[in-house]
Amino acid sequence: MEIRNKVVVVTGGASGLGEGTARMLAERGATVVIADMQDEHGRAVASEIGGAFVHCDVTEESDGRAVIERAAALGKLM
Repeated sequence: MEIRNKVVVVTGGASGLGEGTARMLAERGATVVIADMQDEHGRAVASEIGGAFVHCDVTEESDGRAVIERAAALGKLM
């Protein structure tokens, strides 16, 4: 699967396994959108990997929509 130049959303990407996944995808050329409730750390990780951060509570439909809209604005979603 080719992930270079694709946009990927990682929920929970501000810490733990989600952060590790976000970093791995970015290293392989994806643009990563981190969707998480941990604003400060999420922004820091996104900045470090050249991605984007969107505050997201996955139980809120409007937050999910905001994540997808931000990701779609960055390119082709994977």
